[in-house]
Amino acid sequence: MPTHTEQTELQTYVNGLGLQYTATFQPRPQPRETVEHPQLHWLITLTNGKQSAQFPYSQGVGHVKGYQQFHKSSYDKRCAEDAYRKTCETGKLYRASDTLGFWPTNHTQPAPDLLDVLYCLVSDANVRHSATYEEWASEYGYDEDSRKGEETYRACQKQTTDFLRVLGGGTVGRAALDRLERLEELFRDY
Repeated sequence: MPTHTEQTELQTYVNGLGLQYTATFQPRPQPRETVEHPQLHWLITLTNGKQSAQFPYSQGVGHVKGYQQFHKSSYDKRCAEDAYRKTCETGKLYRASDTLGFWPTNHTQPAPDLLDVLYCLVSDANVRHSATYEEWASEYGYDEDSRKGEETYRACQKQTTDFLRVLGGGTVGRAALDRLERLEELFRDY
């Protein structure tokens, strides 16, 4: 966990990057039969000057606003879980009710915090330190013969290039790499 000073330094640095950020909720059915743990799915757009890129971003159900892990009864728990799942599917906040099961509110799920999104992008950018898929796979616990794993590796490579373009205002050069390396330092204890 960063100290208050480290958090302030990180926020100041990110503010100085000139990034514009939008998060668009991506509705997605998540039936209980096929999706054990529902998630909030977002499409993140980062813009720096005229350069922009989009990145998928997901959050676990614990990020649903108002989420509570413990409930008074199994019925209350079931109603709450149904409400959380519905929020994950639609982006609209649902609340559990003692008599109605669950019901929609007039609010939507808040967008993820920019620092959380950047932390994930910076973490995924570690792919650039692996010369081959096999090296990356052994580091991150993927099967070295997995086509799906290699697909993830290639997606991380593309995402990192897009992120560097945004950091560099359109070019992937030393300035973009310096910014990424500085973000790595600042996020070390995040």
